[in-house]
Amino acid sequence: DFDDYGEMDVIRIFDNNSLGSYYKFLVKYEKEYKVRLSLDEEKVIEFVSKKLANGKRIQELQLLKRMLTYSHGFSKLGLFAGLSKDMKSYGKELSQDQKENIVNVMTNEFPAGSGKKTYSQCVFIEEDGNDYKPTKSFVEMLSNDDFYNILKELVDFGISRYERDYRNSYAKTDLVLYQKYTYEDVCRLLNWEQNEVPLNIGGYKFDKKTKTFPVFINYDKQEDISDTTKYEDHFTSNNRLIAISKSGRSIESEDVQNFLNAKERGIDVQLFVRKNKDDKISKEFYYLGRMTSTGFVKEFTMPNTDKTAVEIEWELDTPVREDIYEYIVNG
Repeated sequence: DFDDYGEMDVIRIFDNNSLGSYYKFLVKYEKEYKVRLSLDEEKVIEFVSKKLANGKRIQELQLLKRMLTYSHGFSKLGLFAGLSKDMKSYGKELSQDQKENIVNVMTNEFPAGSGKKTYSQCVFIEEDGNDYKPTKSFVEMLSNDDFYNILKELVDFGISRYERDYRNSYAKTDLVLYQKYTYEDVCRLLNWEQNEVPLNIGGYKFDKKTKTFPVFINYDKQEDISDTTKYEDHFTSNNRLIAISKSGRSIESEDVQNFLNAKERGIDVQLFVRKNKDDKISKEFYYLGRMTSTGFVKEFTMPNTDKTAVEIEWELDTPVREDIYEYIVNG
């Protein structure tokens, strides 16, 4: 109801660290609410709430939906055979990279570092011949009607969010122009085998396996950052961008060469921009689509340092929508 009537963004409840799910919200604030889940069940609900219920990708939600029917004996099709069929109705193909990425998300192999421990209970699927089936522990949880109903409501909520906000994806990706994504969302939606902590990504990171190369730009730089990270990235028009490589790079550096020769090398360069790092509510970047280097490139020494960097001019496939452009550049 909150979502249907737009009174409040339910995702804020999920993002709240002392809550993490609508179930926890009810336990905390509704005296009449008597449902109590086990700690493991609660963790699974939190995982789905925080990671999947925003609806940014339909695949995991559809897989969970299949598992809900599977647990009631309605479907005996292997999970991925079923998911491939479901995706066709959304006009999507399930690639091998994507299948491996989804398997990692649903078996807790996707998180990096300490993230693995947080949701160690969240292993939903296991191999079954040459497909997958729900794990015994997850099927057991699904036999608890309270858990089943909470999860079903959450999956339906996520699918309705997808239909409303994320269905019109951009040029054979799972990303939607001008929607906002975190670093983790991008690693997942570009089908990387594993999440990367933001520190390891910095301004950009190339993933060899998927040949995707997301570029992340904080448009307004903080005054107190070090000279070697003061990059003067800037738009020169709504479809042209000057972006600077990481410091210590020359034109010959591998990452710069990958940028300059992306087309020939079959590399997909995607742009994500946020106004600045100070957004307390959300750590998200606007997705602005694909871009291609124009070939204009200049090596220089960064002010007040002895480090070189490379300036690259980019052309965006789609000019930035006027309101978003104004907000980023002048807002």
